[in-house]
Formats: sequence, structure tokens, C-alpha cells
Amino acid sequence: MVNPVKVKAIAESRKKTDKIDAKILCELLRLNGLPQPVHMPSAEARSVRGWLAARRQLVRTRTKLCNLVRGMLRQSGVRLPPRGLASPVGWQRLFQAGFEHDYLARIVATYYDNFTSVSRSIRELDQQLAVKERLDPRAALLQSIPKVGRIAALTFLAAVDDVQRFPSSRKLIGYTGLAPTVRQSGERAQYGPITREGRHELRGVWVQIAHLVARDEHRASQPLRRAYHRVAKKRGAKTALVALARRLLVIAYHVLKTETPYDPQRLKKSRRPAG
Repeated sequence: MVNPVKVKAIAESRKKTDKIDAKILCELLRLNGLPQPVHMPSAEARSVRGWLAARRQLVRTRTKLCNLVRGMLRQSGVRLPPRGLASPVGWQRLFQAGFEHDYLARIVATYYDNFTSVSRSIRELDQQLAVKERLDPRAALLQSIPKVGRIAALTFLAAVDDVQRFPSSRKLIGYTGLAPTVRQSGERAQYGPITREGRHELRGVWVQIAHLVARDEHRASQPLRRAYHRVAKKRGAKTALVALARRLLVIAYHVLKTETPYDPQRLKKSRRPAG
């Protein structure tokens, strides 16, 4: 299996049929011109990817539902606090406050039924993911990293599958799409925004972890937080967050590679983990 985007003879062909593609692939194979084969994930990794994808869709559905109710209430002059509908308690407070119009109360009640149904489905998926977490000792290693919980750990394991297939952390960063784009000609090199190639869910979750670590006051996060503020002072908060996400993924790589839990003392000795 190869990435069709990297096989330009096929990806850019104006005549694209299965027969032509097979002939081009055979010719490239004869010339040893095929790119690196695509990693085929294990059955367990595919299973976890499926559970996580279903959970992401449900969380997205619940968020859209809450935003819809929030917008509808805003049009009626009701403004809710941040995360006011994130839990059943917030919905109950809304019902206790009452509504100016009876139809509005009925509509919100209908949306609340959907909210509880989706939330129940998410809890059921979380129970399945908790089983996957207990069966994989690598998840506990990853959760030694500050702010990394069950979802972040399983997202990493499902996407990467076998960390040994990456010869260096630099290769892993390229796989996540957090590496900067590079245009080089002669002695001149221009670095642009991140490539955004690879596993988008892994990139998204670990950027969220970077947000949490940047605000975390615990001792284990101090070296990471200092690195974030150092970059933010020079290049801005957004660039610093991406740099912190990269740093966290490098740490995760070495944690699994060496089978050693996260140790903040090692970060204090060296500003940048080897990779």
C-alpha cells in the first residue's frame, strides 16, 4: 500500500483507470521507484480508531446542539454563562428560571431529551474506551505526561500504532502534520505554516493538551510552561502553542520508545529532548 498523493504519475494523470494505475504501479515497482509503503495498522489500532471516531462525532453533535439552543435563547434575550449547557445541572437551572414563551420551553425540552440521549451514548463509548485503556500498558506511560488523559493517550496509540516504526521523533512530527513547510533553493530556505498532513485527530487532540499545559500551574508542567512562554514572547501565542504540542509529542515518542514515564527533571537538564 502506498500513498497515491506521493505517486504523482497516478495522482496527476488525466487518464485514470484501475488498469492504467496497476500498470504504472508495476512499472514503478520494477524500477524500485515506489515511495515508502503505507503502514497498515493492527486490528486493535483500527478498533480503537473506530471507537474514538464515533465518540468525536457524538461530542461534535452535542456541541452543535448546545450552540443551537444558546443562539435561540440569545435571540429571546436570554444569555447563558460559558459552558452553561455543558451538563444536566445547567439545563435544570435553565428550566427552573422559566421561559417568557411556552413554545420556547417545549422546544428547549425537546433539545434536552436529545442532549441526554447523546450524552448517554458518549458515556457508553467511554466505558468501552476505558477497557481498551486498561488492556494497554502504554496508555499509563503516556498519562504520566501532564494533562494527558485517556482520550489523548488512546488517540496517540491508535494513530501511531507501533512507535518503533518511526526512526526518530522528527519523523513522528512530520506524520502528525505539525512540522513547518519548507521551501529551499540553494542556500536560501523559507519556513512557512505547518503542513497539516497526516492524522488530523492526533494533531487536534494534542494541540488541546498544549492549551491545558500552557495554563497548568502544577510542578510537573513547569519546564513545559516556561518553554511555552519563552517562544510566546518572541513569536506569539499561536506559534508557541504549536511548538508546545510538538514538544509534547516528542516527549510521548521517547516515553514509549524507552518505556520510561515522564520525568520533568530531564527537561530541566536539556531545553530540547533529543530526537
